[in-house]
Amino acid sequence: MEIINEEELALNLQTDSLYRNESILRDLLKNEVIGEKEDLGSEAFRDLGGSFITPLLKEKKYDNKSIPLVFADEPLKVFVALEVIHLGNFDNFQMEYELDVFLHMQWYDVRLANNFSKPVRIMEKKIIDRIWKPDALFLNSKFSYFHVVTFPNFLMRIYPNGHVTYTVRVTLLPDCQMNFCNFPHDKQRCDLLISSIAHPKSVLEFRWASKQPIIFAKRVLLTDLRIQSIGTEQQCQIDEKLIPSSCLLLLFRLKREGARYIAEKYLPSVLAMVFSWVAPYVPYNYEEVRIITPITVLTSYLTSLDIWFVVIKAFTVLSLVESLAVMAYIKRGRAIEKQAQKAANEYEKDLLQSETKRIGRLYHRLDHFSRVFFPVAFICFVIFYAGIIVKRDESQCVGN
Repeated sequence: MEIINEEELALNLQTDSLYRNESILRDLLKNEVIGEKEDLGSEAFRDLGGSFITPLLKEKKYDNKSIPLVFADEPLKVFVALEVIHLGNFDNFQMEYELDVFLHMQWYDVRLANNFSKPVRIMEKKIIDRIWKPDALFLNSKFSYFHVVTFPNFLMRIYPNGHVTYTVRVTLLPDCQMNFCNFPHDKQRCDLLISSIAHPKSVLEFRWASKQPIIFAKRVLLTDLRIQSIGTEQQCQIDEKLIPSSCLLLLFRLKREGARYIAEKYLPSVLAMVFSWVAPYVPYNYEEVRIITPITVLTSYLTSLDIWFVVIKAFTVLSLVESLAVMAYIKRGRAIEKQAQKAANEYEKDLLQSETKRIGRLYHRLDHFSRVFFPVAFICFVIFYAGIIVKRDESQCVGN
């Protein structure tokens, strides 16, 4: 894949409407204050209407397709903040989640600098469309849409010094590649990537707001997961793009709540398996109960907890094999006992009775061994499961 060289992109530098000198403009463009959350207090309702900016656009022959770049050695900085309205619907099968946000972007457009005494507040989309806006792209979003009910959810404010703030509500369906190796004790990482679709990082640079880049409108409650941490980074890896653009990363670290799975999966399977251990305690004249007990468990649960349920099934099968072995010994002992009653002489009768007693000792020993082996082996497995399997590195169990 051929990468477009940044030097090959022509730079169309813009002229300041107020004709301020270079040092003032450079200080203005480096101002980090615009990265703060915009104050929309009572004074905001006294802003000038959007129609006030229209004459300026005509007078300056404003081009909404040209980036407001002032200096060739200074990229246009766009400060970004997200106000999260809704976060949820983490889908394990589609590997995606839903995000509803107010996207706040702030930058300087020196062409829009004016002599008004107040900011210009624009809510009319037809006027907003005439003004340049950053070409922000959500790289890993499968589906996105703007909100237009009951009116288009767009807001732009233009300050006298050329500072522009732009807010839009957008719902996203970002991709999230999940790893279920340690399910249901897994930890997931879900990202949101924001980049420019057309401008290299030498021309346009996205930056997170210096304070509170991520704001939650309300407390987030997820059904199956818990947010451990939220992080932001100023750069991210985007190898698939032709242009080396600036990129922002929003990172959600999640941990699955295990209490529900303990109640719904682990406890029922343990109880069912323990029920299969009743077989060694069943009197020897109730063979039907011995065989029904483990088979009832054998087809009870089929879930994605592979390692756990494979071992649970193994214990159940071993209990079934033990029951079948004891039943076989019992039937063989009864058959020999019948032969002893029909023995031709006392010597043959003593031999057969001796064999019957030997077989009886065998299945008694097998039952006694099973009563100790199954619980001890299961406790050892639980310790191994909780200490090793649950805490293993998820990346090691994923194939190439």
